[in-house]
Amino acid sequence: MKNGKSNGATTSLMEVPLRTAVELERIDAPSDEVEPLLERGILPGCRLHRIRNSPAGDPVISVEGTLLALRRESAAQIFVREV
Repeated sequence: MKNGKSNGATTSLMEVPLRTAVELERIDAPSDEVEPLLERGILPGCRLHRIRNSPAGDPVISVEGTLLALRRESAAQIFVREV
């Protein structure tokens, strides 16, 4: 997703511009790190919006209307495509 435009390829959630709607494709992380994300509703096919960054630079996302704060390391392992 260069210059905010999608070419159909997946990109890391950390690279998504703020307030851009994306759909979760996959999470490339160890299973012990994936499970807490799944429990919070971050499931394949769900729609996400990167709302803002925390003062520490970690992303705050909206998942089905719920705000969640993620670590940068976790967001870098979440791959999405623009919808």
